[in-house]
Amino acid sequence: MNFIELSVRWRHGTFVLFCLLAMLGVFALFSLPLELQPGGDRPEITVTTTYPGAGPTEVEDLITRPIEEQMEQVLGVQEISSSSRAGRSSITLEFNQDADLGDRLVDVINRLQQANSLPAEANESNVELVGGNSSPMMWIPVVPQDGKGNPDHYRDLAEEVIVPRLRRVEGTGQFLVVGGSQREVEVRVDPRALADRNLTIGDVVRTLQQNNRDIRGGPLVLGRREYRVRTISRSQDLSQIEGFVLRRDSSGTVYLRDVAEVQMGRKVQDSALVFNGTPTVAIGVIRQVGANVPVVARGVRETIAQLETELNRQGEALKFVYNYDESQYIEQSVALVQGNLIGGALLATIVLVLFLGSLRTVAVIALTIPTTLITVFIVMALLGRSLNIISLAGLAFAVGMVVDNAIVVIENIFTHMQRGKTVMRAAIEATQEVWAAMLGSTLTNVVVFLPLILVTGEAGQLFADMAIALSCASLFSLFAAITLVPMLSGLFLDQSEAQRMLSTTAGATVMPAGRGWFGKLQQAIYRTSDLFRHFQTKLEDGLAASVSWSIGRRKVGRRLLVLGIPVGLLGLSILLLPPADYLPEGNRNLVVLRAEPMPGTSIPEAIVQSQPVQDFLRSQPEVERIMYVDRPGALRGIATILKPEFATTQGLNQMVDRLRARASDFAGYRFVIPTRISIFRDPGKEFEVDIVGADLEQLSDLERQITGKLRELNGVRNVRSNFVMGAGEIQVIPYRERLAEVGLSEADIGSLVEAALGGRLASTFIDGKEELDVSVELQNTAVTTPEQLRQLPLFARGRQIQLSDVAEVRETTGPDVINHVDLERSVSLTVSLAPDALLGTLVQRTETEILAPLRAQLPAGYRLVLAGSADQLAQTVAQLASAFAFSVLITYLLLVALYRSFLYPLVIMATVPMGMSGALLSLVIVNRVLGWVVPLDMITALGFVILTGIVVNNAILLVDRALQLQQEGEEYDASLYNATRDRLRAIFMSAGTSVLGMLPLAVVPGQGAELYQGLGIVLTGGLACSTILTPTVVPAIMGLLRDLSDRTTARAQTAPKPKVQAPL
Repeated sequence: MNFIELSVRWRHGTFVLFCLLAMLGVFALFSLPLELQPGGDRPEITVTTTYPGAGPTEVEDLITRPIEEQMEQVLGVQEISSSSRAGRSSITLEFNQDADLGDRLVDVINRLQQANSLPAEANESNVELVGGNSSPMMWIPVVPQDGKGNPDHYRDLAEEVIVPRLRRVEGTGQFLVVGGSQREVEVRVDPRALADRNLTIGDVVRTLQQNNRDIRGGPLVLGRREYRVRTISRSQDLSQIEGFVLRRDSSGTVYLRDVAEVQMGRKVQDSALVFNGTPTVAIGVIRQVGANVPVVARGVRETIAQLETELNRQGEALKFVYNYDESQYIEQSVALVQGNLIGGALLATIVLVLFLGSLRTVAVIALTIPTTLITVFIVMALLGRSLNIISLAGLAFAVGMVVDNAIVVIENIFTHMQRGKTVMRAAIEATQEVWAAMLGSTLTNVVVFLPLILVTGEAGQLFADMAIALSCASLFSLFAAITLVPMLSGLFLDQSEAQRMLSTTAGATVMPAGRGWFGKLQQAIYRTSDLFRHFQTKLEDGLAASVSWSIGRRKVGRRLLVLGIPVGLLGLSILLLPPADYLPEGNRNLVVLRAEPMPGTSIPEAIVQSQPVQDFLRSQPEVERIMYVDRPGALRGIATILKPEFATTQGLNQMVDRLRARASDFAGYRFVIPTRISIFRDPGKEFEVDIVGADLEQLSDLERQITGKLRELNGVRNVRSNFVMGAGEIQVIPYRERLAEVGLSEADIGSLVEAALGGRLASTFIDGKEELDVSVELQNTAVTTPEQLRQLPLFARGRQIQLSDVAEVRETTGPDVINHVDLERSVSLTVSLAPDALLGTLVQRTETEILAPLRAQLPAGYRLVLAGSADQLAQTVAQLASAFAFSVLITYLLLVALYRSFLYPLVIMATVPMGMSGALLSLVIVNRVLGWVVPLDMITALGFVILTGIVVNNAILLVDRALQLQQEGEEYDASLYNATRDRLRAIFMSAGTSVLGMLPLAVVPGQGAELYQGLGIVLTGGLACSTILTPTVVPAIMGLLRDLSDRTTARAQTAPKPKVQAPL
């Protein structure tokens, strides 16, 4: 007893098996993390080091370069990029996708410890495992109910109350607190009192560093007891800091209170946030790597609700607003895919009802849809994948395909029942007869995905999830077709249904009338099915007539004409084909107006300057809320959220266009650029140009040249640079001889200037649970202009002098930031494109018209490199082209193995161009006729690889049936005609379920639809076109093979035979 017979006869075991698979699938489903797209967590580690008071050049030389040289030796690092700003160095290490970040993190920390040449004033480096999710998944502004809150107070609340509570939420990682000023302990020094006591700022700093800390000791064992010994020196109260001894000698004791006042204060404002016109504070929540975004968001919302109640009970009078929540977009996108999946399943079921006219038969086939799809989740869980839009879209695409094998089995079961066999025997023998052919067609669906391992990067992650979903669904559908379907058929089908399905004339078989509402429903289905089959028969007759027209002796011209139809369509569609894009942007409800002030603009001035922009945005009827964010070195702009009814792709694009049209009306900015934030790292509507070299002036000059030429290209919306050369800078250059005369050192001058301008970080102070910085500043000294800096009073040897007496104070300009790529200085230009612009075309024009001519004139050591989406596009297109070629080759070799022939697989593979032509024409039609914007991005291009394995299935049915009839003794041309007649119903039924099952994904708009809509259009168009052409073209090709064989035979027979001389 073989496996198929066992599954039919031991129906209880089969039933239990599928119940267990369904339960495991449900458990796996709930264990899968939910995210927006696969591969969202990139393997990255950042090293951030602050060097207070230093300019970008000093940070680059003293901090960034030494650390970069150590990081270069970390194993597996793919790229090192860095930015050196005033007082801050940030280095990002990007690793291969499969890197073990835990091991790499240890390696980075070890290498960092070997960078021992860093300045003593630099703070300890902060190493973070970014994982590609460094952007907050939620932004939560704190809004006063009366509109008159205090941002500084809200900053304290956020850091002392809100963030500590949010850290308890599982899955939360880091937090950004934007707005207000942080608390600090200010040690305000009287410079005259210091000079009178022959002390310096450095003495105060050293005293604070050496005294205000706890020092570990060790264990003390006394008999049977052990004590922990610690030296307690950290101050618990501000008065204790004032009591620190600066000096004790014969002249007396100098306490800190003798020369300074210690008080609570605020740091210099480092960020600002304005929500709907109200200055306030917002918390950005960054999830942990691999965390389930919706689950984390629910936990955050629950905690925030509790906090809001508690704080308002304490009289705070505030509320929390969720300005942005990524989980909402994910849930809306997933809900849309789930709706499309259910809609596709219903449409596929309707197709089955129309073709079969029997609810019981339809139920047997339709049961394979949920049983197949639910088992796919088991494999996804075992492989450590996530539940995302791409994997769900793959399952939705599979809805119509998974019933194909069941349709073949059911049709063959009915054929055997017509021969007088019992239902049980027919189910066993019919399944045994077709399982090998189904295995071949299923394997062609699966093997096309194997070459996709060649594709790397973000596109490779997307392809992997789609491949897993579709290939697993195909394999499980085969398993269900040879076990579950024959078992259910043996239980529920009867002879009357077999007669109806195999009847060639609509209404030829009268089904008995049933009783009650079910009987009436069944009779209505019979009548509807008869009407549908009437038109179906007409279409089948037409296609059969086309086959009859092209087969037969001396009809070579007709066969060549039929063959020319798909070839012509393919050529036409290639001519009209748009160039390639990389990845879609997505349509999340977020428009960011990047507004970069001119160099040197302070944060308070930037807020005032942004007021006209904020007023304009708030006046737009589509806008629901805005949030102005000013984080120098990160985001400086306005995040705009539209009302739900306007948050469509078209609505978002219209808002971006409107903002771009008004951008020039706002003065005081380097650039004002509205953008839609892509869900991918390298979106399809942006690319970068990296300018690499040593001299900043030369880089700045090249930047201006390239920027001007890029803006002249049609389709380029704007160009922005990450480099600013004209940032205001004041240089203090000491006069060494004069310093020696007054008894001061260059370090004394530096410490004094630092204390006058923002304070010198000396130590830390624990206030409750919060650690505050202790900053040494000057009393009664306000330096707000260069002239006031020149007049800064100094005290030396009992007399007062000015800073200008011992140093030159020079006003100049310098870089605002210095960027590196792989340890070399670089400037990156980000080029944003119009929605209908073609990335591939503009990248090519940039290379040929701008970069190539400039490269011939570049000095030695300078490079111009296309990066970002441009670099990824070229790489992915080449990889995808290779994957497509390998898919075709693997499919052909598989068919050769199945048919034991090199010729018939070529006939089957000839249907691939038919699917390609249909896919390309469908893209042309929706873009040029319907006016949609569906670019040929990499997800859409995946459809051509998938079609390679799908479209051959119909040809396999035709060729397999024709060969079977020829073995039974039918004449060659008759076998081609009869094979087409016999298989047209199965071809139409499987194609109808597949096309309509995918149709919602291709036509239904909504959140996240941009990711897979192009793929849906390609698959439905290609499959529909190949379904119409295959029954006509395949017989014509087989007829041409017979013609070629006849001519070869005729030549062999008419060739003169060599004369053989008779032996003597």
